[in-house]
Amino acid sequence: MQDRAETRHGFTLIELLVVIAIISIIAGFLVPTLLKGRGEAYKVQCANNLKQVYGFAQPYKDRTGSNAFPIGEGSEPPAHESLMRLVEYSRGALPPKAWFCPEGEAVAAETDEDDKYILESENNSYTWTRKRVKKTTNKDLSSDKYIQGYEDEDGAHDGHKNGMNVLRTDSSITFVDENDLPDDNDGLPKGLTR
Repeated sequence: MQDRAETRHGFTLIELLVVIAIISIIAGFLVPTLLKGRGEAYKVQCANNLKQVYGFAQPYKDRTGSNAFPIGEGSEPPAHESLMRLVEYSRGALPPKAWFCPEGEAVAAETDEDDKYILESENNSYTWTRKRVKKTTNKDLSSDKYIQGYEDEDGAHDGHKNGMNVLRTDSSITFVDENDLPDDNDGLPKGLTR
């Protein structure tokens, strides 16, 4: 005759709780690591967007003969107005997702039946220079709009944690720590506007 302990098929409640506890502990170690990795991937994707924007800003500058990057009308136009000139210049080659940082708060622009769209403040994740800038000077040209948790009169904003990608006129892109940004420019690199 077989003993009952020998024929058992399954876990006891205590064994099941131990397995769940072990899985929870392992998940507790992995989740922060995975989230940090996702944040790094978002920074890279955002930098690639800025590189793509620069890829159209450079020929725009050369084609106009002004040797200057695009700028909207008036003194210190908002970034989306200046960047809309690149949208028009690209003739659809710059898709709405080029203006969308995955950690930012912008929403992708809606395209019409001709795949055209209007770049507005709410569907643009990036800044642009306040004034006409020529390539011969090495200045900040664009950056992310916000750092995570930045607050202004509109409330708190989303963005990368602890810093932002900054595009310079020489096409270089660096991630600038929030502590290295000037205090006198609304949380942005010098010379840029939202």
